[in-house]
Amino acid sequence: MNKLLIILFLFFAGSCLGWVGELFFRRYLDPVERKKKKFCNPGLFVGPYLPIYGTGVILLYFLAQIHFPSLTEAHPVLEKALIFLCMAACMTLLEFITGMIFVNHMHLQLWDYSTYWGNIKGVICPLFSCIWYAVAAFYYLVVHKNVLKALEWLSKNLTFSFVIGFFYGVFLIDVFFTFHLVSKIKTLADEYGIIVKYNAYKDKMSELSDKAKEKSFFFFKSMLSPKEFFIKNKGSFSVKKIGNPIKKVSQKMHRK
Repeated sequence: MNKLLIILFLFFAGSCLGWVGELFFRRYLDPVERKKKKFCNPGLFVGPYLPIYGTGVILLYFLAQIHFPSLTEAHPVLEKALIFLCMAACMTLLEFITGMIFVNHMHLQLWDYSTYWGNIKGVICPLFSCIWYAVAAFYYLVVHKNVLKALEWLSKNLTFSFVIGFFYGVFLIDVFFTFHLVSKIKTLADEYGIIVKYNAYKDKMSELSDKAKEKSFFFFKSMLSPKEFFIKNKGSFSVKKIGNPIKKVSQKMHRK
């Protein structure tokens, strides 16, 4: 089967199933998010998918095929434990790289582990590395064989590739729309020298939207512009200072 089609299918399946898993995890298991007692879109995008999980499934798929010949027969349990460890380490690294790219280049913190013990810059922590270890074990022992069956089915039913094509069409539109919004947030975050915690940002948006709906039938007219919203509510995003915004302000004054 074509390797590209395999990767596209794994990304599609992993992104969508990961979104569903994250949705229920945050609603019932996350110690912070579950206090809200409601379902919230756990992703950056509008649609029901989380690309980090799609990329993660691709990693797990290829890592599940590695073997350690010296351990296969003599210590099969140790071999599996080592494979799970490699998987968990790669998933943690993926999480760290993704998180830091957004923090450093977009001034946006997509998730926040700063309240967890042993966290590094709030984007990875030992607890979630252990969760990745458990996920890796579950994937290897339960999911991987079903993925192989799904790929075999896909190879015999290539018409399903049109569904995958439709997904990527919608996904690319969503990427364009979302990063247009992210670029606006980045501009404002850079202007005020802050990093925006995205979940807190979305929560505040949702709170003000609900209030606006209650007060006015003309909902869209009652909403603040993105910049007005940011200026009036930036203190509630649990922001962190970055750079030197005072220098930027002085440069603006000097130009005037």
